[in-house]
Amino acid sequence: MTQLHPGSRASLESLKALFGNSVAKGILGTMALKAASAIIAFSLFTLAANASGAEEFGRFSIFFSVASLLSIVAAMGQELKVVRAWNQYMAQKQPALALGALRYGWILSLAGTAVVGLSFGAFLLADWNATPLQINGDWMLALATVAFLITNTLSLFSSHAARAIVSIRVGDGHHELTWRTLVITMLVASLIFGHSITTAEIFAVSAFGLMLVIAIQSVLISRKLSRELGPVKASYDVKTWTPRSIRLWFAAMMEATNQHLEVLLIGILLDPMAAGAYFVAARLANAFALAADGINTFGTRRVPGLYFTGQQRELSQTLRLMALMSLVIVAAGLGTVLLFGHWLLALFGTTYMDYHLVLIILSVGTAIAAAAGPAPSFLMITGHEDAYMKTVATSVVWRIIGFMLVIPAFGIVGAACVTASMLVLLSIYLNMQCRSKTGMDPSILRLLRKKADCIPDVSEQTTNPNALSAASIRPSPAE
Repeated sequence: MTQLHPGSRASLESLKALFGNSVAKGILGTMALKAASAIIAFSLFTLAANASGAEEFGRFSIFFSVASLLSIVAAMGQELKVVRAWNQYMAQKQPALALGALRYGWILSLAGTAVVGLSFGAFLLADWNATPLQINGDWMLALATVAFLITNTLSLFSSHAARAIVSIRVGDGHHELTWRTLVITMLVASLIFGHSITTAEIFAVSAFGLMLVIAIQSVLISRKLSRELGPVKASYDVKTWTPRSIRLWFAAMMEATNQHLEVLLIGILLDPMAAGAYFVAARLANAFALAADGINTFGTRRVPGLYFTGQQRELSQTLRLMALMSLVIVAAGLGTVLLFGHWLLALFGTTYMDYHLVLIILSVGTAIAAAAGPAPSFLMITGHEDAYMKTVATSVVWRIIGFMLVIPAFGIVGAACVTASMLVLLSIYLNMQCRSKTGMDPSILRLLRKKADCIPDVSEQTTNPNALSAASIRPSPAE
């Protein structure tokens, strides 16, 4: 019988240990969910581009970007706060406050949705010629867009609540996959029967699918609450929750602005078709972000408990595994874009094949951001959101200025260069801030060094009212 070389045997044992590790399984499981989400999202936008045509898809991309941005505004930071508050109060054996935080989040989300939804609906019905958001008298488009905004906002909260209370599969699985599958079914039917799909029809089906997501998650959350809490009367700490919500709300809006505002600006400075082309390239490039988000989702559930309880060794092992997965994502993603970028763009239509350079530029930016790791999330969960907010707000201002100066002369190639440059600078600076303030290096560069993470004294962290205390977070089991 052939004997394995000692080196091969050691490598095999290392691989078995890696994939037998519960942390690695948790990361891989979450990444698999995000990979499925990326494929579904890619399929949705590809089918939409082919079923609607270049001009209508450009219109859809602008309306979709604005509605997605306004959904973050309407959520009022509650999607982030509920995850933080639920873990904190349940670990502190304060179920009444946990239940109160959940209801507080629902109330503010509903209030924000009502205000933003009505305001945006009135804006659309005004049908101003000065913006690319004209409905040209199509009140069904206005109604469907507002319906999508409302349901998307409420599903943001229900999904984050379900992630914290039930599981990642229930929260992210339904939010990422369920409603998109319905839209894809409708788009496939439109292509088969030769129906030219409209933006209003896409939003209408999306809103219906998101309503199903909200209903399913609400039922599952209610069942879990009944089992875990029983007849508990909710308590409220509005004095603490309100300022925390404002900080998280501002941070979420800045991040969403970075993601969605550029398509609207291109639509204003150039035209809807150019905005649609940029939207396609950006969505393909964001595959890095979607894959890295799986690592981020896992990290925000496991890392806080290890960090605040000073479990240095376990934290370093987790961060190393996360960095290794990030390296695989970056290498595979860049190789795919360089080798098959033209064909990926062609799936949206031959019109978009001319934008391969834009795709490469954006992919380099998002790849470097993925390689830098989830530094923004780590800053937020360790109580350093003020530093994060200031940095992201500054980057948004500079990106808008760059767009205004560059796009008129260089078109969407110039826009891609501005976006990629700001992503690189922002990622590098936030990673430096993360290492400085938390002692953690979540980037792939940690794979090149042997120096251990230098976590500050836990007592220093727990004196920060914005940070979660050591007793407030526990390491979460792999989902």
